[in-house]
Amino acid sequence: MDCSICESKNVEIKFNITSDRQILCCLSCGVEFLFPQLNEEELTKLYSENYYHAWGIKGEEENETTKKMKMATFQLRLNLIKQFVKKGRVLDVGCATGYFLEAAKENGFEPFGVELSEYSSNISKKKFGAETIFCGTLEQCNFSAKSFDVIAMSDLIEHVRIPSQTLSKAANLLKEDGVIMIMTPDTKTLFNNLMGKRWTHYKLEHFFYFSFSSMHYLAKQCGLKVVHYERSKKALTINYLHTQLNTYKHWLFTPLINSLHAMLPKKFVERIFYFSIGEMVVLLKADK
Repeated sequence: MDCSICESKNVEIKFNITSDRQILCCLSCGVEFLFPQLNEEELTKLYSENYYHAWGIKGEEENETTKKMKMATFQLRLNLIKQFVKKGRVLDVGCATGYFLEAAKENGFEPFGVELSEYSSNISKKKFGAETIFCGTLEQCNFSAKSFDVIAMSDLIEHVRIPSQTLSKAANLLKEDGVIMIMTPDTKTLFNNLMGKRWTHYKLEHFFYFSFSSMHYLAKQCGLKVVHYERSKKALTINYLHTQLNTYKHWLFTPLINSLHAMLPKKFVERIFYFSIGEMVVLLKADK
């Protein structure tokens, strides 16, 4: 299996994630990737309404605690973006139910989105209008070239089949002085080193895993350059972690969070705190 990022044959098995799927590591560019990937039928089933149960969302009823928490995270990302771009059209790729776009609109940006899930894209369409949300992949969308000041990809690039195609399409849609924001798991973190194959980001729907160096390589491939890198923080609550870790069970953290959730008063389990869970944020611009 050659590396689909740098095409090197210098690839080794890191470990088996299930009986029939492995995490492979490219020794040339450093990217890790799932092999084989889920097929289209498996993906469609995965990204149904049930996928959002881990967010505490069922039907069209929003979980206000989850919404408050996610919008607090997205405000951190927007504070960073606004150091480079103050206003304009923003495209959120993988917009889900539209929380980033709501925060962006509050910050003076004009919101647009792309979302693969028909379920969550319909929720976003009701918020922002059917003409502003495209249901499908970024590569399939019909937005005009060089029409966006900001393109956001929060927890997205690890899900796509061919990251270079997705990022190249984003570069094509970006205005000359625009920025692309990517938030994604970072393989060069303490969490990854300590947890190994039990790292909570190793999921079957995550096809690729980047470090700063492999992200830099990917950006350069697509005519982009990294203008900012940081370890990302997210707004979290004990309540949200309890839901997540009982959907994606972990041998250590699930019993621990269940104990905390049972012991702590409601005001504490719903209180927002900021924590890094092994992810990075990079901002990219056209490499002129």
